Amino acid sequence: MYKKILSIALCLMCVGLSACSNEQEDTNVLPNESSLPTATEQTSETNETTKSDQTKTPQSNDAETALNTQTKTTLNDQTEEAPSENTADTVSEQSEIRTDVLTENQALDAIKNYCFNHNPNLKSMVDSGEYNIYWSVTTNDANEIVVLYNSYTAAQIRYYIDPLSGETYVTEWVQGIIDEEQRTEESFNVRDYLL
Repeated sequence: MYKKILSIALCLMCVGLSACSNEQEDTNVLPNESSLPTATEQTSETNETTKSDQTKTPQSNDAETALNTQTKTTLNDQTEEAPSENTADTVSEQSEIRTDVLTENQALDAIKNYCFNHNPNLKSMVDSGEYNIYWSVTTNDANEIVVLYNSYTAAQIRYYIDPLSGETYVTEWVQGIIDEEQRTEESFNVRDYLL
């Protein structure tokens, strides 16, 4: 294959030189043919290189193999170390993100603290057991944490919490008075009420 390509290249060079020599005849400048290698010179150089590679002693082959193996091992060690550092950074970043996301229990506790903070008497009312006051928590289809607070007035107040930012908006529904859940103007960040 190599010989065919070489032959074709030499033929093209000859055609190019003959075309150039016709133009150069007018200027009386002839190309120096001795500076161009012939096909037999190039073939013999290739054969000599191949023969010298084949006649190497087994000791030099072993030395080259050992050197190549050592180089590959060093390169592998260097490339393996870099990803492990990046992986450690990525894992620590992901764990920070995971700890920043609010859980349902954290959201529930924060909403209870919010309710107790805005109504100081509420704690004693819950402890007395005389009122039907309770909280429940779920996650809706929009991936919001929803805390339902059933008030002593029978109003159902829902707190919709973004688990990443903590931003919260409030809706209220009172059975028999309001036909459906309505959003109030109340909004806050639930993270302010985490203990």
